[in-house]
Amino acid sequence: MGLHQRFTSRLGKICILLFVVYFLFSILCVATVISESTASLAISVSVVEGDTFRPGQSFHIITEIRNSKSSGRVDVKVTYEVADLKDNSILVESTTVAIETLSSFSEEIKLPETIKGGVYLLKANVTSLDGTKYAEASTSLTVVEVSANQQTLIEYIMGGALIITVGGLFYEHRRISKLKVTEDDLKKFIELQK
Repeated sequence: MGLHQRFTSRLGKICILLFVVYFLFSILCVATVISESTASLAISVSVVEGDTFRPGQSFHIITEIRNSKSSGRVDVKVTYEVADLKDNSILVESTTVAIETLSSFSEEIKLPETIKGGVYLLKANVTSLDGTKYAEASTSLTVVEVSANQQTLIEYIMGGALIITVGGLFYEHRRISKLKVTEDDLKKFIELQK
């Protein structure tokens, strides 16, 4: 086999390899365009009151859904799920909303009284009314269990702090009202500061 034939053979293999890479890249680009055209909704979820709650406590979330391919009004189902880190569902609630370009709304979620302390995920899924999934967002939240004795101790500490604060304010008010500062004293004080 001559030098020319070996060069032509290697060049042919390189051309075939480049053609295969180009073909696979084209398929990937088409799949990306298709997925972008079907997934035109984006969702974000934020918890208003922070991220630490007690069993049985309610909290508010703000959900924002954007429709990047605004082709009129779209009715979607938003499902909220509270799940533990092993993906066991604790609570599921859903609502139907209409989206044109942007929709922002608030929902209230009440944690069950029986939920155990730990870290949980709040997931929000947007699906069409026929079940086609559009988008998903999640955020974490922590549930802290407080015993009755701990709750009583917290209430005593907060009550004591309130009494001390009110007493301090009353004392300062009485102390300041006994001071007799004249206008001349104030002017002398300002002059000394210059």
